[in-house]
Amino acid sequence: MSDLPFASILRRWGLALASLASLTLALACGGGSSQSTSPPPPASNTAAQLRIGDAASDRIIDFEVTIASPVTITGSGGNLQLTLSSNRLELTHASAKMEPLAVLNVPQGTYTGASLTVSNPELTFLDNSGIPHKLQGNASQTLTPTFSPALTIGATPMVVSIDVNVANSVTTDASGNVTGFNFTASSFTFTAKPVAAAAQQEDDDGELEDVAGLVTSVSGNNFTMNVGQSGAQLTFATDNTTQFSDGLTNVASALNQIVKVEGNTRPDGTLFASEVEGIENQNGAELEGLITSVTGNPATALAVTAQDGIGSGMDDTKVGAGFTADVSGAQGQFKVDLGNVDTSGLGGIPGSPNFPFDASTVKAGQRVEVETTSAIPAAGGTVVADKVKLQQQAVTGTVANFTPGSSGAATFDLTLPADSYLTLLSGANVVHVFQQPATDNKFGAISNGSNVRVRGLLFWTGSSFNMIARRITP
Repeated sequence: MSDLPFASILRRWGLALASLASLTLALACGGGSSQSTSPPPPASNTAAQLRIGDAASDRIIDFEVTIASPVTITGSGGNLQLTLSSNRLELTHASAKMEPLAVLNVPQGTYTGASLTVSNPELTFLDNSGIPHKLQGNASQTLTPTFSPALTIGATPMVVSIDVNVANSVTTDASGNVTGFNFTASSFTFTAKPVAAAAQQEDDDGELEDVAGLVTSVSGNNFTMNVGQSGAQLTFATDNTTQFSDGLTNVASALNQIVKVEGNTRPDGTLFASEVEGIENQNGAELEGLITSVTGNPATALAVTAQDGIGSGMDDTKVGAGFTADVSGAQGQFKVDLGNVDTSGLGGIPGSPNFPFDASTVKAGQRVEVETTSAIPAAGGTVVADKVKLQQQAVTGTVANFTPGSSGAATFDLTLPADSYLTLLSGANVVHVFQQPATDNKFGAISNGSNVRVRGLLFWTGSSFNMIARRITP
């Protein structure tokens, strides 16, 4: 992997914003390192959940950033000066998905903008030959984003989302290679929604999907875990309806375990775990990332660019690095992490001929989670896998051959742009999409020629890609 200067900052900038908002709100309610207000914030507080997501650039496969202190947040109660702890955020893996960063008690009022400094960005992009290049930037940039419309926090618990548009924040050359960064007002969008009813929740109003982390404490029916490399610490409630699996039998058994949570946000703003799946104990780890090449058929090794991870040996210096996953001992342990993907009417998942996932059908361009009983090695090292799980990912393109079905279902072909990471890594330029009755369609009426982004599970049939859509956005 060659080293170029700085475009990586773009992605980190998005993460930085997320961290910034989270810290700013935390500070507003006493959760930061320092705080000064003029005048004091309102006395009434409301639970607000902070989330971050990424509108990714087609050829950027990793993006990280740090936010410097102090950060100023402008609100109806005055300016909040925040001193931030060290932070590092990665956005690409959250394309078309809002991920939780914090649950905070925020002073009620109207928030209109912020002033922050972002620094030490890094990103990895693919050139036209599919070769990854890492860009590192030491420059810092002070930004004064305005929230438009202003974010109003009232008495009802809210979900505040920060969507970072990476493509609008980088500069490229005539060949499409990333050459630098250029943050503008169009780089990010802040939105706030009230927590929805549990059965109707989506990623921007309360749903919890595929949240992985290390459980650090248990108290009664609640547990707290550190989530991936974002620095988020989230507390989940459980009850007698919570399902524990893969070695876990109850909340106490989750202590010091790496787990994956599915759930929702309760009306009072607290988090509830409906499913808790065991992954590894604290001596093991999991690494999430994009496959850039496959060795052998059946596969014996995968080259993976890390986008996230948790557990022994895993830290933020490993994010964006390349690893070799030795899968020779995991031939029978290729699994699919379904999350909340609707697979009704499609047969068993995984399953041939439409949705296989095993050592013979794993393909460059797929996003996976590699689980290991050992520690993550230094960057460039080999991870010995005991399980490989297919993860959700996002692709963008133009709709063709749209065929409507019943109850909101449909199928269509998604023609990928020439510089799509999936095309550059696999050579394929079309993904056949299965839109399901429970697919979260945020685009609206889809027709031939529509430009959409689809997040879901991507399968290689041996000759083409099929994707079961979890979410469709503009």
